[in-house]
Parts: sequence; structure tokens; C-alpha cells
Amino acid sequence: MTALDPPQPAAPATPDSGPLPRPRRPVSRRRTPALAVTAALATSMLLIAPSAANADTTAPQLAPTSDIASDGFDQSPSLTAPTHIVTVAGLPVAYRSFGHGPTLLLTPCLGFTMDDWDPALLDRLATTNRVVIFDADGVGRTPASSSAILTVAQLSDQTAGLIQALHLNRPTVVGYSLGGFVAQRLVVDRPDDVGALILMGTGPGGSQQVLPDLPDLIAGGPAFDPLAPADQVIPLYFSDHPDDLAAWRQRTALRPNRVEENLTGLNRQRAAMTDWLINPTANVVSSLPTLRLPILILGAENDEQEPAANSTLLHHYINGSQLRIYPGLGHAFPFEAPALVAEDIARFTR
Repeated sequence: MTALDPPQPAAPATPDSGPLPRPRRPVSRRRTPALAVTAALATSMLLIAPSAANADTTAPQLAPTSDIASDGFDQSPSLTAPTHIVTVAGLPVAYRSFGHGPTLLLTPCLGFTMDDWDPALLDRLATTNRVVIFDADGVGRTPASSSAILTVAQLSDQTAGLIQALHLNRPTVVGYSLGGFVAQRLVVDRPDDVGALILMGTGPGGSQQVLPDLPDLIAGGPAFDPLAPADQVIPLYFSDHPDDLAAWRQRTALRPNRVEENLTGLNRQRAAMTDWLINPTANVVSSLPTLRLPILILGAENDEQEPAANSTLLHHYINGSQLRIYPGLGHAFPFEAPALVAEDIARFTR
């Protein structure tokens, strides 16, 4: 087996004891024929008008939604953190910084502005780490750059510029979903800028990417539909669990003067994501075995956007990486089990 031969992902282990997570709709793991799917995605994106070791599968101890939602967020460091602007290569980038300890730089997923990060996760991270979040190119409070088409490589360069502008001194970069693509590109292109890497709910891209099964791919169509706004995309991450989605909405709504992602910014992100998935020169799979820094990979058993097999693949490619697959959770696992995810991140960054 070569370094890039995909392994056969093992089924998650069944815990011997402890409370089990809420039942989830079973998700099969057949691979969708990539050629037809990626061709369809490419066609969709071309229609967008340009504009300015083994997995740890310990069952998560899920806090009841009502308990999480009733936390006292009036003194929340993430909700009360002011928004600042720093110029990166001529682009005024909006960011926030809060907490104390080793620095975590969070790179966001498709459809997310800073206001969409769950305070239930952020506030827990801030008890052990300095947390930096930001609005990417064309998203939220950051205007679009002059580039008509956005790519993962451009987002990576801008993230590197942010690290330098804020003098973050080799932070731990936490890449979630699309942000995980950006984080992979960043650590390959600029390894001296990153101290450690955490990849959450993401994949290697290109022909190595394990796509969702066809029913899940069809259900997830709004993620690639250039007419679907962010409020139709984010609910996909909480598939089949409206209680978790409602709790996330309740918590994030506490942020004063919320800004949601507009359709133009979302479509620029979609173009970057699609390029990563179908362009063999966009991803960095061949370079992953050369990485020599601490890396934690977090995935979810029932992730219908980024199947857990992608986390297993990344673990296979990256020598010495740590892998954890959360049983019973979906793509929104950082917000379904924020205490557990924050604890795992804090332990990794100590």
C-alpha cells in the first residue's frame, strides 16, 4: 500500500458502557460515482456569475439541549468581544479575539460568518485558549477582494496574511469543513506559520474525497445551489435534528447586530469549495504525508456532508495524526456536543 492508497474505513466501535447519543438516521457508506456527481457540481458552479492511529470512538456525553441553551451568555466572552479590522494584502478583514492561553485560529465552514460560531463552543474554548475568529473574503463584515473567482489557495494566503498581521506566532489552526480545506492548504504552503492543526468535519478533496451517498447528496443540494441562501445551507449540518438546530439558533441569536452571509459571498465560497473537490491541482493530498506537526482530526459517524471516511483518509495520509470519530453525531458535531469537542481541543493544545 502506498501513502495515497485509500484504506477501508473501520466501523465505529460500540461503547461498553455510558449513555448513548440520541439515535440518528443510519447513514450508509457507499461511495457515489464521482464522475457524474463532480461533473454536475462543476456545471452548477460555472453558472454562477463572477462577482467583486485508530479512531477514538468513545460515546460522547451529550449535555441536554435545554441545559446548554440556558447557560449564562450575558457575560459570554465570545458574544461580548468587539469586532476589529486589520488590513491583509489591501483587504480589510474583520476579526474578534477573546480568551487567554495558546492561540486557536478558527477557519470557518461554508455559509458561516463570525456570528454563526456557537458561543457554547467558543466560550468553552476561551477558558483555556485565546480564540481568534474572522470573516473570510466577501463574508459578513469583510468585503470581497478584487478577484472575480475565489479559490482555496487564495483563502489560505489571506489566512496566512492574517496570522502575520496579528502576530499570532504559529497558532493552532482549527479548520471546520471548508475551513479544513483552507487549513490543509495553509499548512502545506506555509508550514512555518502554523504550530499545530485541528481538522473538523473535512476531507482531502479531489478524487480521494469520499462523497455522500446519493440520497444525502440530493438532500444536500442547497450547499451547491447558487440560488440557495445561507439560511438554507446551515440547517443541512443539523440534518434530522431540529432540536439541535433550534438550540444553535437560540444561542447565536444572542449576538448583538448579527450579520449573515449574503448570497454573493456564499457563491464565492461555493466556487472555492467546488474547485477543491473537482480540480486535481487544487488539493494537497500528495503533500499530506510530509507534514511534521501535531495534528488532530475530528469527524462524526453520521456526517452527511463530510462522511467520516474522509477523516479516516486524512488520518491515513498524515503520519502521527490523532483521530477521533464521534458516534451518533452529524456535521454540526462541534455544536451538538460543544463541551466534548472543546475538551478534546483543550487537551490537544496543552
